Amino acid sequence: MRRRGYSTTKHIAAVATARKLAMIIWHMLSKNTDYIWARPALLARKFRSVELRAGLPTSHARRGTAFDYNIPAKRAEERSRVEKAEAAYAAATSRWRTRPNRQNAVEKAAE
Repeated sequence: MRRRGYSTTKHIAAVATARKLAMIIWHMLSKNTDYIWARPALLARKFRSVELRAGLPTSHARRGTAFDYNIPAKRAEERSRVEKAEAAYAAATSRWRTRPNRQNAVEKAAE
């Protein structure tokens, strides 16, 4: 019996996303590397925002690593590096073949 509002497609998408995240984490831990698409200045800014919201003291007149996000050239360089990595990944995976739908394969074989 199907539950109201339950979608098999959403379930499959959630499982696929969880698997992809697990594989990324496994590769990062086993190879002891950073996330390839990380943007250090953006990440530092986000961490600093969380620190300030949590009540850590502000440090006026001192520029930390989070300030790099305010520099347009630095932000553009990080963005272009990430876009190149994503393009390389897309090129590498574009040659992958997906398995044919079993139902369609059976119908074609029957013809």
